Amino acid sequence: MIKTMITISSRVFSANPIHYLNLAVRESIAIKRGKKIFTITQEPQIENISPSGDPYWADPRNVAELEKRLKERREGKNPIVVTLQGSEAIENYINSL
Repeated sequence: MIKTMITISSRVFSANPIHYLNLAVRESIAIKRGKKIFTITQEPQIENISPSGDPYWADPRNVAELEKRLKERREGKNPIVVTLQGSEAIENYINSL
């Protein structure tokens, strides 16, 4: 669906901002203030998969990277490599698992 663009002055927007914010769901709004133009468009809602609400996980690029790495790990690519030196380090690592 192609949105149309409505251009209004900042004074008109200030008089009824809720109307124009609701209208931005269906149409793009351009607010002209002097020689500057500001646009209001509705962004798609992004799901945040983090239980704590960490904004890092709201970015779909980060989620895609994690999914890619997990898939590679399941396929045996990019295995986890741990380098341990000494019997104490090996024992501590095994106990931490």
